[in-house]
Parts: sequence; structure tokens; C-alpha cells
Amino acid sequence: MGIAKRVKETMVPRQEGIVASTQQLNRYVVSQFFVQLVNFQHLIKSMNDFVGEEKQIRSATLLEGFDLCLKKTIEKMMDNRFDVEAQTERVKTCVEHLGARVEEVKIKSLYPRLLKLSFVMDKPTTALLDGNLKKELETLFDESLKIDVRKARHKKVRVEVKSTRSFKVEHGVAYVGKNNSKVTGDSYLCEDFQRATTMLAISDGMGNGEMAQAESSRALRILKYLLGFDLEVSRAVGVLADLKQQTNTEERFFSLDLCLIDKEKGRAQFYKYASTSTFILRGKSVGRIEMSGLPIGALEGDEVDKVEIDLEPGDLIVMCSDGIVDVFPDVSLFERRIAKNCDLEIEEMSQDLLNYSIRRNRGVVSDDMMVVVAKYLPIR
Repeated sequence: MGIAKRVKETMVPRQEGIVASTQQLNRYVVSQFFVQLVNFQHLIKSMNDFVGEEKQIRSATLLEGFDLCLKKTIEKMMDNRFDVEAQTERVKTCVEHLGARVEEVKIKSLYPRLLKLSFVMDKPTTALLDGNLKKELETLFDESLKIDVRKARHKKVRVEVKSTRSFKVEHGVAYVGKNNSKVTGDSYLCEDFQRATTMLAISDGMGNGEMAQAESSRALRILKYLLGFDLEVSRAVGVLADLKQQTNTEERFFSLDLCLIDKEKGRAQFYKYASTSTFILRGKSVGRIEMSGLPIGALEGDEVDKVEIDLEPGDLIVMCSDGIVDVFPDVSLFERRIAKNCDLEIEEMSQDLLNYSIRRNRGVVSDDMMVVVAKYLPIR
């Protein structure tokens, strides 16, 4: 029996009268399981690339990474392999509380931010369809939803409900290597996860050139795959630090500046490991986020605090490497430049901030320099 068939049979409950929505829901869960298996394959390859061909990943590190990712995958599958009858009653109770009778509830997915279901309502009121229904269901599932109402038979309507995307994050980046080199030891990554979260990160490899660039970019890829399994940041960074400890024969470290944005809840979390300030532009005012923290590899499994802020539409996040901030004896000059250019497009602004930093240093690029600018925007 093939593995796909065995997993599918394990996930689909063996009970009489199983409904079509149960089968659809479990097929979706199984498909997500195989997606995570592919992600894990990419993670292992990235970890092997990080330690290099001459070395092997310590067994304990490999097993810990596998165990963390597998546990998160199973938790997600079990959390979302809902009892269909119980979830159906949940939806019915919610809607009937508003005075409408519900039937034919079909659930395809109950994953957060990937929700998809439908049901039939008997003679709903105009007020219910004009907003009350959406409000109640969003409260029930704790996320922004799109409600599509269509005519059915005998004055009934079919309601289709699915997760929506109300906000997005646009970003731009500009960089230059030391002495105007095209190769920089600074790396960045912008990644959108399924759960409506955007990851923004800058890593500054120790030194300059191709070796530093390879190390920092590989570190960010590993972090991307680990966080893709919904691991806590401290656990993901712990695995990364452990890897670095195994290969750190030359006392080489790297910094990490990480921002995770929940686009639908409008919330940003910042983590810093020996990284520079992050600047937040709201209107014409610029705020600054600063935290201490050792570089990755200095200690095994070291942790750092986080700063969390609520975002507003139009907020601008500016992240940069130390090559930028170090040219400003007074960082308020950089902040004023950010505020001055608030109306520029994202790409233009990142390039302008880079050029301005170089001019402030009399045209000399004495270190790798990178600026990442991101904007939190509603989807039109």
C-alpha cells in the first residue's frame, strides 16, 4: 500500500454516515502534510549547505530540528482535523443566534487564514446579510472573512465563507558592498507565509565578500523554513545558533534583524541579535526600536526579548545593516531623511536612503551597506 493511501486512510475517520465535507477537510489536511514534507527536505538541504561539504550536522541538532518541525506539523494537523459535526453545530449556533435557520453546512478547510466553508440559510433578513452575519462569523473564527451570498431554492440563500486578505506588505531594498563591490556580506529575505504573516530579515555576515554573503543568506533560508513550520522564534534561532556553534572554528558570527508582521491583525514583532535600530515612520513622525542581543553563534541557543507594536495602514518600517547607521554620528539625521521622503515609492526610498548614507560618508563605502523599506498597506 502506498504511503499516500496509508496516510489518507489514517486521517479519514471510519464512521458510518461520513459526510462529503469530512472527506474534503481531511484531504486538505493530508495535502498540507505533504507540503510540509517537501519543506522539511528543503530545510535539511539548507542546513547541509550551511555547515559545508567537509562537515556533518551533529546528530542531536538534526534530530532536534526534525522533532520540532514534526511536532508542529502534527499539532497543526490534529488541531485542524476537527470533529465535523461539532464544527457544524458551532456555525449553526452562531448564525441561528441571529435569527436564521441553517442547513447543509459544508466545511472544506478550517485552517486559520485558509478557512473555506458554505451553508444554506432560510429567508435571512436584509440586516443579517448587510453586515451582522460577517461580524458574527469573524468573531467566531477570529479573522477577516469574505462572505459571498447567492440565491438558492425556495427563498433560501447559499452563503460561501472564506478567509480574505485585507492588508499587504510591500518592500524595497538597496545595497552595496564594501568599496562599491557588487557582492555584499549583508543578506535580506522577505517571505510571505500561508498564515498571512510576512517575514522581513537582514543578516550581516562577519566580514565582507562572498564568504560572508553565503553564510548570512544560508542562515536566512534555514530560518525561513523553520518559521514556516510555525516554530517559536526562540526555538528556530536556537537551532540556527547550534548549527553555528558546530562550524564556528574561526570565531565567525553573524547578526540577525527579524520582523514578523501579522498582516490581518496589524501587529509586528521585532527580534534583534546584534543588529542596528529599526525605524518606524507613521505620518511624519519617526520612532526607533532598539534592543541588545549577542550575534548568532556567540552562545549556543541564546535568546533575546521581542518588541511588539500595533501597525496602522501606511506605516513604514526601515531596517538597515550597521554599515548604514555607523556613518551617522547623530542618527536623528537619518530619521529626518526618512520623514522627508515619506511620499516616495518604496524602491525609490530605499535607494535614496542608501545614497544619502554614502554621501554623508563623503562617497566612501567603508563597509557593506543595506536598507530594507517595507510598507503596511490595505489591499484595494
